[in-house]
Amino acid sequence: MNNNRPTHDVLVDAIYESALNPVKWKETLNRLSVYLNASAINMIGLQVQNYDNPFLLSQNIPSDYGKDYRSYWRKHDIWVQAGIDKGLNGGGKTLTGGMLVDRRSFLKSTFYNEWLAEQNISDVLSTNLWDDNPNTPKVILCFFRGVGQDSFQESDRMNLHYLAHHLNRAFSITSQLKLSEQKNVLEESIVDSIGHALFVLNENRKIIKCNATATRLLSDHPGLIKIRHERLIALGHHASPSLEEATALADRGHHAEIVFTSTQLGAIKDTHHARLTPLKEAAIWPLSHHAHYLLLIEKNQEIKQETLRAFCTLFNMTASEQQVLLGLMQDATPEEIAQTSNVSLATIRSHIQHIRQKTGVRRMSELVRMALIATRSL
Repeated sequence: MNNNRPTHDVLVDAIYESALNPVKWKETLNRLSVYLNASAINMIGLQVQNYDNPFLLSQNIPSDYGKDYRSYWRKHDIWVQAGIDKGLNGGGKTLTGGMLVDRRSFLKSTFYNEWLAEQNISDVLSTNLWDDNPNTPKVILCFFRGVGQDSFQESDRMNLHYLAHHLNRAFSITSQLKLSEQKNVLEESIVDSIGHALFVLNENRKIIKCNATATRLLSDHPGLIKIRHERLIALGHHASPSLEEATALADRGHHAEIVFTSTQLGAIKDTHHARLTPLKEAAIWPLSHHAHYLLLIEKNQEIKQETLRAFCTLFNMTASEQQVLLGLMQDATPEEIAQTSNVSLATIRSHIQHIRQKTGVRRMSELVRMALIATRSL
């Protein structure tokens, strides 16, 4: 066991600190490499001017790794060509080399024998860090394992997949900050281009700035966010953690995941997710030196593990109940969950009954819908 291996939560914090202070990205990517037991990293930009060498950042790979990639190696890149052929080259995809091409064909390929082997690369784990927002930078982040190392497994893929939406959002923020810095002015379009509802708060949680998405949110969902004299008072009717607790976490330099309901507990349509981020590197934020916190209410269609944990905490669920709920959200039947968990069907049904009691939801379909809304946001 690697005692120096960072945890998921530590990496999430590091990702957002890098978003606000881009000089930290190299260190953060190194920590991700350790987390995934990778030997090398490559970051590829799909919208760069010098596409002959589109590699934005490489670690433990020769600096000329990307030279002549477009003109020669791309057509031999068996991973890229397989991804295109299988329709796996869209945004949001996280893939292992084995998902793209079988191991035997890969080891026989020109790409491996004439290029990758010389770079001590034998497998890849990649994630496409963009979504439907046209302002999201199109970046592919690749982690490699060397000749003699084990191939990436499904558990490795899921570990990276759970971090990918944080990386997507962080790269978007970094990109917008860089654009603002180049223009040396704050334009409305910069903040408005971020697809999540965004509020910038001072140290007393007074709203300094909000984007167009946040303005629409306040208009369409009155009472969802409680504001008094321009100061953020509370999120919804009940939140886990509370806004005060989340602020205390942010004051200690952490990023707080919040799940909240705007009416009574168990209200299906009114369960949401937010993130409170400290602006410790406020000097680079293109607003003012008064900016202290960043509140994002997300628009994302994935089941997020950290928000699922916060959702379950909101209703005082046990770890076993959380696993059962996750199975239901992934369309598994109670029988399938029992078989996968190696427990009796009666135990699973008991867990479901307890979850219903805690959430106040009677029908299983309503329970799953409420949880999906909480972990995918508005």
